[in-house]
Amino acid sequence: MAWRFKASKYKNAVLKFPKREEMISELPVGSLGQSFGNHIKASSQYVVFNTDLSAGGNLGYLPLNTQGKQNRQNIPLIQAHVDFVTDFDFSPFDDYLLATVSQDKSIKIWLLPEEGSSDNITEPVVTLPEQDRKIENVVWNTMADGILAASTNKSVKIFDVTQSKELFELEGHKDIVQSIGWHGNGVFLATSCKDKKLRLFDSRTASVVQEGAGCPNLKETRVLCLGNRDQLITTGFNQSRSRIVQLHDTRNLSSVLDGNTFDTSTGILMPLYDSDTGMLFLAGKGDTSLRYLEVNEKDPYFVENCVERTEQIKGIAMVPKRGVDVMAGEVTRIMILAQNCIIPTPVVVPRKSYRDFHDDLFPETSTGEPSLSPQQWINGDNSQLKLMSLNPAKRPTLASGRGNVFNPTTTSVTTPVVNNTPVTNGVDTSSSKESTPDNPLTTETKPDITSPKPSSTISNSTTTNYQQDNTSSEVISSNSTNSSTDNNQGNVVEEQNVKPVKPEKPVKPSKPFTGVRQSKYRHLHGTLLHRSQNIENIRNVDRTVPGESDMFHANNVRCVVPIEGAGGLLAVIELANTGRLPDTGVAYLQHGSKVTDYVWDPFDDSRLVVCCDDAKIRVWRIPEGGLTETLMEPEFYLRGHTEKIYFARFHPMAKDLLVTSAYDMRVKFWDLSDRTEIMEITEHPDQVFCCAWSPDGKQLATVCKDGKTRIFEPRNSLNSIQVGLGPVGSRGARCGWALDGKYFYTSGFNRAGSREISLFDVEDLSTSLNHISLDTTPSILVPHYDEDSSTLFLTGRGDGQVYALEIAEERPNLFELSTTKLGGLHQAFSFQTKNKCVIKDVEFARAWRLTKTTIEPVTFTIPRVKKEYFQDDLFPDTKVTWEPVLTCSEWISGQDGVQRTMSLQPTDMKPLSEAPVAGPKPKKYESFNIETYKSDDQKKEELLDAMTNKLSLADGPLPQDLFEGVEEEEWDDY
Repeated sequence: MAWRFKASKYKNAVLKFPKREEMISELPVGSLGQSFGNHIKASSQYVVFNTDLSAGGNLGYLPLNTQGKQNRQNIPLIQAHVDFVTDFDFSPFDDYLLATVSQDKSIKIWLLPEEGSSDNITEPVVTLPEQDRKIENVVWNTMADGILAASTNKSVKIFDVTQSKELFELEGHKDIVQSIGWHGNGVFLATSCKDKKLRLFDSRTASVVQEGAGCPNLKETRVLCLGNRDQLITTGFNQSRSRIVQLHDTRNLSSVLDGNTFDTSTGILMPLYDSDTGMLFLAGKGDTSLRYLEVNEKDPYFVENCVERTEQIKGIAMVPKRGVDVMAGEVTRIMILAQNCIIPTPVVVPRKSYRDFHDDLFPETSTGEPSLSPQQWINGDNSQLKLMSLNPAKRPTLASGRGNVFNPTTTSVTTPVVNNTPVTNGVDTSSSKESTPDNPLTTETKPDITSPKPSSTISNSTTTNYQQDNTSSEVISSNSTNSSTDNNQGNVVEEQNVKPVKPEKPVKPSKPFTGVRQSKYRHLHGTLLHRSQNIENIRNVDRTVPGESDMFHANNVRCVVPIEGAGGLLAVIELANTGRLPDTGVAYLQHGSKVTDYVWDPFDDSRLVVCCDDAKIRVWRIPEGGLTETLMEPEFYLRGHTEKIYFARFHPMAKDLLVTSAYDMRVKFWDLSDRTEIMEITEHPDQVFCCAWSPDGKQLATVCKDGKTRIFEPRNSLNSIQVGLGPVGSRGARCGWALDGKYFYTSGFNRAGSREISLFDVEDLSTSLNHISLDTTPSILVPHYDEDSSTLFLTGRGDGQVYALEIAEERPNLFELSTTKLGGLHQAFSFQTKNKCVIKDVEFARAWRLTKTTIEPVTFTIPRVKKEYFQDDLFPDTKVTWEPVLTCSEWISGQDGVQRTMSLQPTDMKPLSEAPVAGPKPKKYESFNIETYKSDDQKKEELLDAMTNKLSLADGPLPQDLFEGVEEEEWDDY
């Protein structure tokens, strides 16, 4: 397979932005000063970030796994400098060692506490010599411990922090150095400068190895070496001020291997590179998007995979591989610094299961231990990174190494793990413990006192990917003055033979196979009816109706459409008048105030209730045959709310019972028969998005802006009987009941901004049974629940599809059905009652679709073979929802009713259950015919008979006996 067509394992990696409660929020970030740093850095233990406290001279620090809201006034701080901290960096070999630089010209080294602490840190462990100008960048060496590079003005200086002295100065820049980065070998250092040049230095000789053109604009640039590859990338701006990223070959900086151009935003693209996977992340300061690319060693060099949107970004950092959750498919983690929070963002590769370790996703990575000491690096020694496996079963247990760079006599000893049991210096630390399935090792200690050379070996039966360095890490240092007399052989290390015993696998409880649930409605098919049934030429549809309204309503006779214009116009259109509407002369309902919601009386096709932002409810009576002139006065008004009204809902059984809610946070009940207010609910602390009556008409559910759902029994009490979780945010929500009132669903948005459907058991609203996130479209999903099929239809304004879910009592309760795509975008749907469905076409739902200029009928059918029969498995007896059961006064007095049901079976159709059972169908190309079928014995007998008939006996001579021969004497003639 050609290189360019090879699929990457990380192609489908996704950035999983956390929920709001999982972020680190309420942080004193605020407005940060201008610098060449990223404003945030992370180790596998801590995350450190810039703050707006003390003129930016303080850094905040928190444990890496911190979540939730913090106390802004009590954030633990590093009181680092007297001026803004321009850059800082964690040592790659010490998760607690932090270097900071500032505009106050100082460089300081800090040692963070080993345990989580809320105390402020005021004293650095090392303060390096003060410089003449402010310091812009700081970065630790990638191979040697204690070697630090910092840029100031036109030079880069190399320091040995263990001796607090300057080692080398890299000069030759003609302007301010804007970015620096170490090569993976720890020898070369790349710099980008305001003079538009890119340089590669040999840091120990302070000489320029390569020099080439950088980004062609004077604005800020960044440079980043790609691990041990002979490549580096730069980000900056081109001459047209577009942001760019370029790939260079470190062996020849005179040309660019490849480059990408993005947008013209002003924030510099901050690059983060994972050398283990080749993943490159780009985020601009002030951007709201994070880009993910892959960098290859061959053409195509850049492969763009995805762009994810989040909050406005101030800085980004990458967590070392030792801090990621490999058993969740997390290949890396990005820490995003936003306005007042930190967003931990795992990068996850989707896999069917994460029960096992996926070693193809996690190559060997750095152990976090130095390969060289400062003196070895200064002397010119080179080395390779020490690697380890991230497999939890093989991963070594590493000592913290906190502050080891300042204690050269104490070496950080790595403890490899053998079958999940740590082994220290060849000695099993669990030998004193009883062998268990968790500690399945048996050890035999055989001291070797004859070897004069220190050695530390592990039996070959132990499998580990930990790489030992022959020069340093094999030697276990000890103070000879404190050694006991029994250890008179010096640094003698015991050799141990480790015999691993395979642990017993836990017996998993057997689970009976329950099969896969097959829904009869899974393959529902939604289609538009013929264009001749459309209502066309609807002019100036008002798309600014508040989101609490469903915008479009139709009953069995007519529909209502909002129209742009002064006075709150509504067009009432007769559904029977299909075709093109006239361009002028259309009659409207005129309200004199902006319309906020409207709804048809379910028991009277001529009565329309309209809510307006002048706090009035208008009740209209549409004349027979429809509007012939514009009406300005309704039949009557309802007054009681003091603020604009959000929505209105009729009771599903009781005639003349109406519920409304307004900006005054009150839910009012009205009796339209005597035009009076009955009662009101005042419990809600914020705006009520929606309400829904239970199928039996006894309970009312509401969804509030405070993120709560409430259930009321208004005839018994005006206080809620249940309070549970609801959709978060202020973008609106919907709710409804399902399965005869046993379940309750909500439609809204989650914290990531995705549209989400949640299902609850009515007995417990504290936790959802299941939830499904669909997409990130900004409009609210308006639900319609078909009780007969338990199908929930969902669509929103500006959508081009209709989602469908089946709600069932079997887990996981929500089952996705086919999505209907009708072509083009629509504004709203309005479903009709069941008696309008064409049963002979297996149509189980019908709706009207409003677009910008048309009203179109939509049918939802189920594919069936025997359409000549009534599909009684799809069409149970349906409730007659278009007839009232009781009056408003009867309902208030405590009476309950039951809606009658009717069969949808046409008189000329037989039910499918009574259809004759057909025999087995012959298979295609099957030669078997039951009338001519013969067994093998019959075929054999027929064959023998045919052969016997051909072998009939004859008494006459054989044919050859009749031939005439030659006489003997005739042979003499020849």
